[in-house]
Amino acid sequence: MTTLEVIKNKTAYKEILKDSFGGVMYNVANRDLYNKDLIADIMQLWNSMTAGEQESADGIVKGAINFISGKY
Repeated sequence: MTTLEVIKNKTAYKEILKDSFGGVMYNVANRDLYNKDLIADIMQLWNSMTAGEQESADGIVKGAINFISGKY
């Protein structure tokens, strides 16, 4: 299983995606709804990926990563 697949299977990632369909993902005030330890785990996995692996991830993944890393 690739690192990206591991990220996509994380419960917190799935919750963020589920919420994003209602526009919640882009509401910065809601960022604190997600478990900080689970988010830290996702970010650690993301940061372990090469720049090429990160760049090849689809836009949905990149949007979720940008949201939880505070870039939105």
